[in-house]
Amino acid sequence: MEESSLSRAPSRGGVNFLNVARTYIPNTKVECHYTLPPGTVPSASDWIGIFKVEAACVRDYHTFVWSSVPESATDGSPIHASVQFQASYLPKPGAQLYQFRYVNRQGRVCGQSPPFQFREPRPMDELVTLEETDGGSDILLVVPKATVLQNQLDESQQERNDLMQLKLQLEGQVTELRSRVQELETALASSRQEHVALKEQYKGLSRSHGELTEERDVLSRQQGDHVARILELEDDIQTISEKVLTKEVELDRVRDTVKALTREQEKLLGQLKEVQADKEQSEAELQVAQQENCRLNLELQEARGRQEEQSAQAQRLKDKMAQMKDTLGQAQQRVAELEPLKEQLRGAQELAASSQQKAALLGEELASAAGARDRTIAELHRSRLEVAGVNGRLAELSLHLKEEKSQWSKERAGLLQSMEAEKDKILKLSAEILRLEKAVQEEKTQNQVFKTELAQEKDSSLVRRPATRESRAQAS
Repeated sequence: MEESSLSRAPSRGGVNFLNVARTYIPNTKVECHYTLPPGTVPSASDWIGIFKVEAACVRDYHTFVWSSVPESATDGSPIHASVQFQASYLPKPGAQLYQFRYVNRQGRVCGQSPPFQFREPRPMDELVTLEETDGGSDILLVVPKATVLQNQLDESQQERNDLMQLKLQLEGQVTELRSRVQELETALASSRQEHVALKEQYKGLSRSHGELTEERDVLSRQQGDHVARILELEDDIQTISEKVLTKEVELDRVRDTVKALTREQEKLLGQLKEVQADKEQSEAELQVAQQENCRLNLELQEARGRQEEQSAQAQRLKDKMAQMKDTLGQAQQRVAELEPLKEQLRGAQELAASSQQKAALLGEELASAAGARDRTIAELHRSRLEVAGVNGRLAELSLHLKEEKSQWSKERAGLLQSMEAEKDKILKLSAEILRLEKAVQEEKTQNQVFKTELAQEKDSSLVRRPATRESRAQAS
C-alpha cells in the first residue's frame, strides 16, 4: 500500500503551496493552502486550478476556484490564504497525476504544487483504529486514514492560523511599544531641555528683579505725568473741536453768501440779455426807417424833376404868347400903315384869328399845365411834408437810439462794474473759503495728531501697567 503523506515544497513563480498530499480521496472536498511572496498584490481575478501535470496551457484545467483576497495584509510579509474545491468538481480516481497552479489576472502561472493523485482508499491499508472513551467504556473506531489525516490537517491549520493572528497582534503591540518608547524618550529629552531653560530663566528673572523694582518706581512717576498730559490733550481736543465747529458754521454762511451772489449774477446776466435784445430790435427798426427815408428821398427827387419839367414847358408857352402878341401888334401897325393891303390884312387877320385860336389852345394847354403844375406843387408839398415827417420821425428815432445807446452804454458799464465787483467778491470769497478750508484741514490734522498722541500715551500707560503688575508679582 502506498503511504499518503503531506509535503511542503516550493513551487515555481514565487507562490508556495502548503500541505499538499500525495493522494486525495474522491467525493470529498479538497482544501488548498498557499503563501504569496512579499510584494505580491492579490486580486479577485486570480484563480487556482487543478491541472494535469502534462498540461501546457492555462485553458487545460480540470476545475478552478477564484482566489481569496485577505482583508488585511502587512507590507513586507508573506500573505497566507486557502481555497476549497468542492467534491462534485474533482477528477475521477485513477493513476493520472495532477497539481495545483496559481494563475494571476494576466493569465500567467505564478506557482504550481507537487503532483498528486485522486485514489480510492484501500480496504485495510487506508484504515486506522481509534480508541474513544464514552461513559467509562472504551470504544474502538475504524476510520479511513485519509479522514484522520484530514482532521489532523484541519486542526494544525486552525492552530497555525491562530498562531499567525497572535503573531500579528504581538507584532502590532511591539510596534506600538517601540513608538511609545520613542515618544517617551523624546518627551524626556524635551523635559530636560525645558528644565535647563527654566533654570536659566529663573537666574535671569532673579537678576532682573532689582531692575524691575527700580523701573516700577520710574514708571509710576511717568504714569502720573502721562495722566496729566492726557488730560491736557483732552482739553486741547475739546477746544479744537469747538473751533472746527465754528469754522464749519462760518464756512456754511460763506457758502450761502456765494450762492446768493451767484443767483444775483445770473439775474444781472438775464437783464443784460434783455437789454441786448432791445438794442437789436431798435437797430432793426432804425434800419427799416432808413430804408423808408431813402425811398421817400427818391420819390421827392422824381417829383422835383417832374415839377421842373412842367415849369420849363409853361415858360416856353408864355414866351410863345408874348411873341404872338408882338406879332399881332406889328400886324395892326401894318394895317394902319398899309390900308391898301387889306387883302393882306384880312389874311393877316385870319392869321391872327388862327393865331388867337392857337393862343386859346395854348392858353388851355397852359391852364392844364398850370393845373398840373398846381397838382405837382401840391404833391411836392405833400411829399415835402411826408419827408419832413419822416425826417422828424427819423430824428426822433435817431435821438431815441442815441438815448438808448447812451442808456445801454451806461447800463452796460454799470453791469460790467457790478460784474467786476461781483467777480472780486467771488474771488475774495473763494480765497476766504480756501483759507477757511485750509484752516479746518490744519485743525483736523492737529486734532488727529493730538488724538494719535493721546492714543500712544494711553497705549504706553496700558503697556506699562501690566509690566508694573508683573514686576510686583515677581517681587512678592
